[in-house]
Amino acid sequence: MAIAPEGLEAPTEVDLEESAFDVRALVNAPVITSAANSSIKAAAKLAARKGRRDEGLFLVEGPQAVSEAVDQLVELFITPEAVHGHVHLLRDAADAGARIRTVTPEVLRALADTVTPQGMVGVAPIRQVALADILPTARFLVVLDGVSDPGNAGTIVRTADAAGADAVVFVRGSVDPYNPKAVRASTGSVFHLPLITGVDPEELHTIADAGLQLLAADVHASVPLDEVDLSVPTALVFGGEAAGLSSVAVEACSVSVHIPIATTQRDGYSGHAESLNLAAAVAVMAYSVNSAQSHPSTKTPPTP
Repeated sequence: MAIAPEGLEAPTEVDLEESAFDVRALVNAPVITSAANSSIKAAAKLAARKGRRDEGLFLVEGPQAVSEAVDQLVELFITPEAVHGHVHLLRDAADAGARIRTVTPEVLRALADTVTPQGMVGVAPIRQVALADILPTARFLVVLDGVSDPGNAGTIVRTADAAGADAVVFVRGSVDPYNPKAVRASTGSVFHLPLITGVDPEELHTIADAGLQLLAADVHASVPLDEVDLSVPTALVFGGEAAGLSSVAVEACSVSVHIPIATTQRDGYSGHAESLNLAAAVAVMAYSVNSAQSHPSTKTPPTP
């Protein structure tokens, strides 16, 4: 097979039903066969935080995440084998203006963060949102201070999305939520709600100035979560599992709260759970806010 410049080869034939849209008219040929290709090298830089910051773009891996981002994609790399099963996704991406390139599985692995890529990696723009943009209408924020694990961060974004938060705020020093692992853990939620990054710890005071109570999550706090009125505009502030909240973040909060831990004693066993992990704690507190702000008093109690 003839190899063209920059690691390209002639396109493979795509066996599609006549009723399907013409993939060959949308997928730019020939197939990219080398990770040294300029488009691949440019996309590969987005795996690093500096590359994402410089370009304002990030990588989206796999059909599920790509489908969530399909109307925002600027570029999509897909293997010829994956084309067959994702005709409609390709059509939607093309209709939204994405540039579609076919690549060999080996080249796709140069872009993918997983051990066994699922046949496609997209490139999407980072939405730049400032804290001042969201505060005028915010009633529920999740704030992360010093959270460093991308898997935790992505899971928290997913939870905040499901619990109805208006945004997730990442204080400077926290992990980049557009890290490939974080994006994957969010299962598409990075495209559903604002993510505010690089916030200076001193800016947390502006949240209180906007009328939201800031609650610091602290396993050693004396005030239990269920003693606080969560029906008012609220920002939940969480620190990393190892270091916890910074002193600046704690000072910005009106009160520190803890999630009550059951101390049930069981025959033949001793002790009880020390605490919840970060993602679980966010889930408990976020849904508590969601419930309180959903006016539960208007709901009909369940019939015994």
